[in-house]
Amino acid sequence: MESLNAGLLADLANSGRARYFVRLAFKSGDVLLHTGVGERRFKNLTWKGLGMLGTVSEIPANDKNDSARIRLTLHTQDTAVLAEVAENDPIGHTCEIYLVTVDEHYRVSQSQLLESGYIVACDVERGAVSQVQLSVAGESERWKESRLHQRWNDATQRALYPDDAFFSEQASANKQNLPDTQPGNYIGNKRRERHR
Repeated sequence: MESLNAGLLADLANSGRARYFVRLAFKSGDVLLHTGVGERRFKNLTWKGLGMLGTVSEIPANDKNDSARIRLTLHTQDTAVLAEVAENDPIGHTCEIYLVTVDEHYRVSQSQLLESGYIVACDVERGAVSQVQLSVAGESERWKESRLHQRWNDATQRALYPDDAFFSEQASANKQNLPDTQPGNYIGNKRRERHR
């Protein structure tokens, strides 16, 4: 998570009208929710309000880069929200959490993306007021497992192993036909040519 921008901090200090806006990127389409009331326009899209029934746990940010997961709880009487969760398996899908301030007319004033992560757990309790609780693994958790999410190339390999030239050799080998042990044959290409 980045530090909050100056405009957002000023709005929070002066108005105190803060909301969370959450985008759940499901296969069937995005589910756009916010912790205010009614529908709000944000990023040229319409976001549906859950009132005080939507909560976001503390978002970890410290010098130790702890990887505690974010818990996103949605209480709703709206069967459409539950239907979206039921229709889509949310595990592994993207979740974006924005901190937003609104002006006196409840239009979005300032905003910042707080966390972009992926959903790792989903619990649903049905009732008069149903609850959907999502656990979101954010950037800090991905950083803890950086090797799993790193794209390997010559630069990253040499950063760890300075004498290992495998990736550069492999890249140059891909640019040419390599002779086979049989004269006139080439590895990776079906054409037959004679050595000159």
